[in-house]
Amino acid sequence: MTRLPRASRASVFSLAVFALTTIACASTGSRPSNNPPELEQYTVWHDFQERTYYILEPPGLTGPVPLVVSLHGGGGNGPQTCSMEGGIQELAEREGFVVACPEGVENHWNDGRKTDRYRAHREDIDDVGFLTTMIFEISEDYDIDLDHLYITGASNGGMMSLRMACEAGHLVTAVGAVIASLPADLRCDPTGPVSVLIMNGTEDPLVPYEGGQVRFLRQELGEVIHTREAFGTFVNRSKCSGPPEVVWLPDLDPNDGTITYRETFEDCLDGKAIYTIYTIEGGGHTMPGGAQYSPKYLIGRVSRDFSGAEAIWDFFERAPPSGQQYLP
Repeated sequence: MTRLPRASRASVFSLAVFALTTIACASTGSRPSNNPPELEQYTVWHDFQERTYYILEPPGLTGPVPLVVSLHGGGGNGPQTCSMEGGIQELAEREGFVVACPEGVENHWNDGRKTDRYRAHREDIDDVGFLTTMIFEISEDYDIDLDHLYITGASNGGMMSLRMACEAGHLVTAVGAVIASLPADLRCDPTGPVSVLIMNGTEDPLVPYEGGQVRFLRQELGEVIHTREAFGTFVNRSKCSGPPEVVWLPDLDPNDGTITYRETFEDCLDGKAIYTIYTIEGGGHTMPGGAQYSPKYLIGRVSRDFSGAEAIWDFFERAPPSGQQYLP
């Protein structure tokens, strides 16, 4: 894809695929191609500090193409998110879109939770502003279709995705949040017709489906609201026509201890948005179809009945174009 040169572009490098080490990687359990696309590293100055993001551009793209912003979870990083074992690489190559993998301050996002444990929350880092600036920079360098601008993430990255839906809906077409909910202290007043998907397990020991304190072992990491309340925050203001379509997914693996149903509201905000929630009964702090990256007693079960990454991309494809194309 033709793009403008920039002084801030770092040298291109290849990253070897390595084992899953953080709780936030949205893996499908499949392997990336033998010759993964190279990443490009960028820096941007925002809010008095240098911020970093990575771009995954599959070969042979002809624009304008969609942009998917993939946010790591707590403790993750950009290269892991773009290059680790999982579906984002293969999806980008197959479907033809650019992936941006930014990095939070000290590997965490200020998703709106009240906690002093991480610098991003403690110093109230302006991550909404950073991501908006990053998207603006990418739109200058790459031939991006701003009507198809998507953000997804898991755990801390999923909560940050939902914060973007609340505060940057004028820019984002659709958001896909996994094992995440809205922080209890975050005021959510969407600024545009953004489509939202939430995908949570009912037995998540870290981010409870019913809401409450986010926990890892004995650490308390701020409160979130009930998953269905978070979903309703977007649906209830959107004037959706009719009740949701409810679909029980086939129980392809009866031994995984999970079963999933999906609810979708179509034709909302005069046809400008759709809303979907996946409830994974028995599911844990895991990506459906992904890796059992830690013991079940720590993170819960993985659903083997469907691919979470594929479901998110399917949702993005069905989301109505934003039609706004607003950039600062």
